[in-house]
Amino acid sequence: MISIADTLRPEGIKLALTATTREAAILETANLLKNSPEVLDWESLYEGLLRAAPTLSEQGSDFAICLPHARTEAVHTMVMSIGRSPAGIVFPDCEQPVRYIFCIGVPRALASDYLRIVGLLARILKNPSAETGLREAKSPGDLIDDLATLEARL
Repeated sequence: MISIADTLRPEGIKLALTATTREAAILETANLLKNSPEVLDWESLYEGLLRAAPTLSEQGSDFAICLPHARTEAVHTMVMSIGRSPAGIVFPDCEQPVRYIFCIGVPRALASDYLRIVGLLARILKNPSAETGLREAKSPGDLIDDLATLEARL
């Protein structure tokens, strides 16, 4: 079973996105996977990420997340990158500003692992104290450690 920490590398996390639009934010986050050895065809992966990029927000929350994902043979194992926007980015289809973008690429054979990871992310980010820890992470390593700890608690 693949864990969140298994799919993340510090170079796949950007703690302060500079993008101010939906498309630019997804590109900036997806670009973190461009040189990953697990990615066989970045262009194909990126096209898939653009096709499926739902946003999720919790009622009463002051932020949303975006989960661009692709089930594709453009990767040989699950990959993930994270972009964090401290101020949040306004997406046209979302009432709350998007603070986190989780780009996920997964081979079709690992679809069940993908669904489990997405479910974990949604549950983790529903918890205000958990999100505060992610918002205050000072380094990519801290963010990975926080996510791994939160995952272990679920």
